[in-house]
Amino acid sequence: MFGKKKKQSKKKKQEMIDIDLMDELDFYRKPEKKKGIDQKVVIAGVFVVVAVACILFSPVFAVKEIKAEGASHFTTSELCERIGLSTGDNLFLFGKGKAEKILEENPYIADAKLSAKLPDTMIITVKERKVRGYVPYMGSYLYIDEEGRVLEVQEAYHEALPLVKGLSFGSFTEGEIIPVENPEALDVVLRISQMMEKYDLLDLVVEIDVSNPEDIYAYVNQVQIHLGNMENGDMKIKYMAEIMKTIPEEDRGILDLSALDNPKANVVFQYLT
Repeated sequence: MFGKKKKQSKKKKQEMIDIDLMDELDFYRKPEKKKGIDQKVVIAGVFVVVAVACILFSPVFAVKEIKAEGASHFTTSELCERIGLSTGDNLFLFGKGKAEKILEENPYIADAKLSAKLPDTMIITVKERKVRGYVPYMGSYLYIDEEGRVLEVQEAYHEALPLVKGLSFGSFTEGEIIPVENPEALDVVLRISQMMEKYDLLDLVVEIDVSNPEDIYAYVNQVQIHLGNMENGDMKIKYMAEIMKTIPEEDRGILDLSALDNPKANVVFQYLT
């Protein structure tokens, strides 16, 4: 019995020594490295950033040519001056969004877009508003578009477009639609302007009086034209265009188209001496 106990005791001591050795090995074992960003990834990322920067700042992408599309009121140089664009600017780093907002602040420009065309061309695309008539105002003329928006104010008018009288308003803001007190009169003016373009009347200086939208008068050269209301307005403007091209500029008279509301009515022209 004593022999067995001694053997068991020795066995336990051996086991304890083995456990102590394992603990020692664990203590001296090198700690595992914490997982982090791989150095290779960092180096690759830096390389990409540097490469992109070199490409962007490269003279290869300097603007050498500037094109303007859709512009008739502005020249290419005028558009460039407004946004500070010139040859030599970087095609990618130039602030296109800011430039577009600056251009759209002008009443004549409804929409603007800048785009880069590789390798060295910047394209400025604009959608312009067109002058459709003039409104006399305190010795000057308001240039208005098809919506009645004031595009600019000048002391004189230059194109043969409708000269509008009879609109009631106290003030206006350039770039905004005229806040008229008689909006139906403004609507009549815009409709007539569109019809005049349709029937090629824009080569004539036409004065339109819409003081009473239900009884409209127009004046071309020395002829007074009575349109009445705008019922059958398209037909009235068409007749006016056809007849006025046959009347010499020096002739004076009255052309009555107001009766065209009646299909059986006749067109009457009365000469004045």
